[in-house]
Amino acid sequence: MEAKKSSSKQVVAILLLVIGLAAGVFGVLGLVGGGGTDPYEARKSVVMVYSYLQLTDGQSAGAMGTGFAIGKPGEPVEYIVTNGHVVEYGYMGPKVYAEQVSSAGVQVYFSAAENDYVTAEVVYYSASNEKDIAIIRLPSKTDKREAIPIRDADDVAVGDTAFALGYPGVASQSQQFNTYDEDDITLTKGIISKRTKPAWSSYDAFQMDVYINHGNSGGPLVDERGNLIGINASGAVDEQGKSEGVNFAITSAELIKALDSERIEYTMAGGGLSWTQPWFAYVFLPIGVLALIGGIILLVTSQKGGQGAPAPAGAAAGMGSGKAPARGGRGPVEKRAVLRGVTGKYSGQSFDLLKGKVVIGRDPATCNIVFDKNTPGISGRHCQVVYDPNEDCFIITDLGSSYGTFLGNGKKLTANVAEKLSIGDTFYLCDNANRFVVSKE
Repeated sequence: MEAKKSSSKQVVAILLLVIGLAAGVFGVLGLVGGGGTDPYEARKSVVMVYSYLQLTDGQSAGAMGTGFAIGKPGEPVEYIVTNGHVVEYGYMGPKVYAEQVSSAGVQVYFSAAENDYVTAEVVYYSASNEKDIAIIRLPSKTDKREAIPIRDADDVAVGDTAFALGYPGVASQSQQFNTYDEDDITLTKGIISKRTKPAWSSYDAFQMDVYINHGNSGGPLVDERGNLIGINASGAVDEQGKSEGVNFAITSAELIKALDSERIEYTMAGGGLSWTQPWFAYVFLPIGVLALIGGIILLVTSQKGGQGAPAPAGAAAGMGSGKAPARGGRGPVEKRAVLRGVTGKYSGQSFDLLKGKVVIGRDPATCNIVFDKNTPGISGRHCQVVYDPNEDCFIITDLGSSYGTFLGNGKKLTANVAEKLSIGDTFYLCDNANRFVVSKE
């Protein structure tokens, strides 16, 4: 009779273990597949868009902006989204100037540095005083960029963190157009201030403190998981052309309307009933853990029940066996504070900040991160970065460099004045050719 009970327990235990493993798999898929995991990963969808107009009398005009790919995950992409004002010269120019036009067009660059671009067709256009959205169709599908998932704008709340990606016009002051590559894409962080309609247009917009300038117009505004929540559109500036800290992004709701009107396929972040949705993590992971624990307990008790008479008390604790009790596993490993290179000579390399301050520059006698003597824009002792464990933040200080140290949002640091950085914040030396990010790894 005891053997039958033990056998029944083992069968139930195995069933619980199978259920636990299956639920755990679904939970992990939901956790991993419910959107991106890093806002900077969204750069894999980003392209540069160039629009130009040449008239027969020799006059010409051009505009550079940013765009991003939409479509199905894992499949080649065919469509690029940007602002209407970015493609205005190439699209509206021939309609306005007619026979006076010598040439005009819209080009999509995957890498200006490698002259890798295609001439694309504008299939949807809305002017800047309307929706300010343009949808461009590539001449053929490509796997050089990945489709970005779109998040419902109604899920975005005031105070949420947002990130703008693009090729900012500030960078063009220190770099030539033909040097741009994927590594030049900048990531600027801020928060959503409110949802509104700008006075000069009819589009639904997020007002935010994420800095927007001409170059990253048309680029994606993403959440902390890299899902699209808006299209970078405009920023208010004063009479000197400086940002007033009031910037706007067209909400994803406006883009969805445009895509639906053109019957263009796209992917919603967490939309539909697939096996890779975030809510699967919240439902199936707890079920899986409980089922696994129950199965293990039941399996252990069933095995003990089949061993006949109980073992001596001392044997349960390993007494008299000549072996010491097994030690417990190691505790959780605390993440290290690191400085990681994003672009330039130290791209992909990490530096441990728990060992003390890191000084960046060209002087090998006083710097931990040393650039070549002929590196343009880098001073002998350019800046230093240190981690403050008490406040769990990073401190950056410009050391009186000649060409400046800049935060990811374009703010230039005052010499010898400390500035706090949070996890994920970026900064660069002189220009985006040498950019770093602070993080925990």
